[in-house]
Order: sequence, then structure tokens, then C-alpha cells
Amino acid sequence: MTGSAVRENVWLQKLYPSWLPLVLAMGLVWRRRWWRFLVGGVNRPLIFLALFAWNLKHAAGGVEYLQFLLPGLVVMAAVTASYTDLVNWFAVRRTVYRVLDEYLLAPVSTASLLAGHVLAGGGKGLVVALVVYFGGWAVMGDFSFPLLFAVQLAVVCLLFASLAVVVAMIAGGDRDVLMFTNLAVFPMTFFCGTFFPVERLPGALAKLSWFLPLTAGTYNLRGLALTGAPHWNWFGQSLGWLAGFYLLAYLLLNWRRQD
Repeated sequence: MTGSAVRENVWLQKLYPSWLPLVLAMGLVWRRRWWRFLVGGVNRPLIFLALFAWNLKHAAGGVEYLQFLLPGLVVMAAVTASYTDLVNWFAVRRTVYRVLDEYLLAPVSTASLLAGHVLAGGGKGLVVALVVYFGGWAVMGDFSFPLLFAVQLAVVCLLFASLAVVVAMIAGGDRDVLMFTNLAVFPMTFFCGTFFPVERLPGALAKLSWFLPLTAGTYNLRGLALTGAPHWNWFGQSLGWLAGFYLLAYLLLNWRRQD
């Protein structure tokens, strides 16, 4: 290959990286069924918002409860939309249809496979979460939207998309996925400061909640939405969790390809 051909190939890879077709392919699927994904992603936050709006009007964390609640519902929507579809996508193909091995034989690197799926899953979660946030803002108003809010929300979405790959790679079947989701992911959407402050939880549960991967992101998003002020230590914790889960997902996906 001549020098000019090599340079052209390098520029082509920069402009059209190998993970981009995966993102576009999953985007096409979601575009055809966008109303199903959107309704499925926002229905639970809307139900909780209506339920608590009618029954709980006291203050929490120094602000009106509905203002306290909305960032938590945004986090719930982000987690659900980023995690659920991606973990089912991998788990069903690996354990039910048993076609993931053929899929992993594609001449695409493990890094590109992981990046494409995590970006697609996280991007879907980000869109659904922003719909919930701006929908709540239109009703209640008086919220901020600094750039770091979108960045922090994207980190939460990518974190749980990475966790979805981790769970799908080690689960023995769809029942294992369901059990982990019910025992770990679903409780996190309640005990990480989404519905009430972690400080109000009983001693051991409060200490455990501070070490869960969703708590730092929830508190930083709430602070950004209510005051616009960032908390860099919480942002750093979220980045650390993202890096850890992404690395673990890469190692497990690479192990499945080598198996």
C-alpha cells in the first residue's frame, strides 16, 4: 500500500470509525419504534410524578418536594432506558437464540463493538431522560440547564449501558438478568437519593447508599438543576464508576470472543 493510500485510510477511519455503523444500526431500529421506546421510558416517571404530586407536598432537602423529585425521576428514566434494552439485547442473543458468537466473529475490534453498543444504549437513555426533564420543567419551571448537567446525565447513561454489557456477559440466562435487575438495579433507582435524601435512610442502609454508583450522579444532577452549581467530587465519582464498568465490560466481552 502506498503512502498516500495509507494516509487516506487513516483519515477514513477518523471520519467514519468502525463503531459508528453499530450506533447507526441501533438508531435505525429505535427510529422505527421510537414511540414504543419513548412511552416505555417516560411512563414510570410520569406515574411517580403524578402520584407524589397529589400526595406529598412537604419540603425535602430544603426545597419543595416536586423540585427535589424531578431530577430523581430524570435519573430513573436514564437508568431504565440505558440499561434495560441493551442487557436484553445481549442476553437474549447469547443465551436464547445463541447467535452472539456469530455476531462477535465480525471483523470489528472488541473496543469498537463495545463503544458502538454503549454509545447507542447511552444515547437512547439520554434522549428519554431529557424528554422527562424538559417535560417536568415545562410544568413546574424554575430549573437550570448548564452544560455540565447534560454531561453528567450522559455519564450516568453510559455507566448503566456499560453495566448492561457486564450483566449480559456473565448471566446464565434471561432469568439471571431479571434477578440481578430486580435485586440491584431497580433498588438503586429508589435508594440513591432519587425519591428522598440518603441522609434520611437508616444507618447501615444510608452508608451503603453513599457507595452505590448512582448516588453521586443523582446528587450532582439535582444540585445542577436547582442551583446551577457543580459538585466536582460527585462528578469525579461518576466518571470513576463509568471507567470501572466500561473496563469490566471490555474484559468480559473480549473473554466471550476468545471463548
